[in-house]
Amino acid sequence: MDENTFRKVVKEVVNETIKPIKEKLDGVTERLDGVTERLDDPDTGLVAINNRLDANTGAVIELEKTVKGYADMYKMNDSNIRRIESRLKPVEKAAKIKVLPELHLESFA
Repeated sequence: MDENTFRKVVKEVVNETIKPIKEKLDGVTERLDGVTERLDDPDTGLVAINNRLDANTGAVIELEKTVKGYADMYKMNDSNIRRIESRLKPVEKAAKIKVLPELHLESFA
């Protein structure tokens, strides 16, 4: 077998082996092109998603501020209630007032 014949045989074998792989890759490429087109679509693509996220970011930040404000108020109120409780206990003890169990403050700290 001479060199040219050997090259032809190798080329034919390689082409036959690569052909199914190439066909599969072509199908994958077509599907990826479809995905890229959907992502580039101004109505439903990444730009639209980013715009929607940007619009909602302000609302989320506002909610976070509100929740933090309520948390701060809760801490202040809890502190004030505990101070009043500490002032009231000696008075209740001196007056021999029995406090119902459901009126005792629970500590969850």
